[in-house]
Amino acid sequence: MPFVYALITATSCIVVALVVAWSSANPDRSIWPPTRFGWRARLVTWSVTTLAIGAAYMAGRTSWNAWNWPDAIRWYVGFPLASVASSASSWAIMKLGLDQSMGANRRLVTDGIFAITRNPTYLANVALCVGWTCLAASWPAAIGAVSLAILYVFAVPHEEEWLSRTYGKDYAAYRESVRRWL
Repeated sequence: MPFVYALITATSCIVVALVVAWSSANPDRSIWPPTRFGWRARLVTWSVTTLAIGAAYMAGRTSWNAWNWPDAIRWYVGFPLASVASSASSWAIMKLGLDQSMGANRRLVTDGIFAITRNPTYLANVALCVGWTCLAASWPAAIGAVSLAILYVFAVPHEEEWLSRTYGKDYAAYRESVRRWL
């Protein structure tokens, strides 16, 4: 069953990547971000997010420490990294705004953590994937986490194209002054 969960995560990530790539190539018929933001966009976004991340969690949980890694690595490296990264991601989402983190066009956020990196949520989520892989210590967890991490990295240039179209000169100035990652 753990590999089924990993497959669910990987499949979800592939579907999202295809939607993102298609939307980037066809901005006049974009699916993501949604042109109209409301309860349907929230429902779809959070359903896919819950499915992908929940399955990645279950992939690790149901194959817990299959690699027989020492507790020191798992609990003193993986757990703190996953905990801090999860908190950082949540904090960045709160700073951005929940709806805006799902693609709602509200305003360009450039202060706080967004003054240090243009992608604090994605950066924290990649770190969370590394921490979860260390903590769960199994191939299904690694497959799920790597699938998510690849999606986060893949989405950035497509999201930046949308930000450029949406915020124009303001985003261009922000992009010049703040690094993509760190």
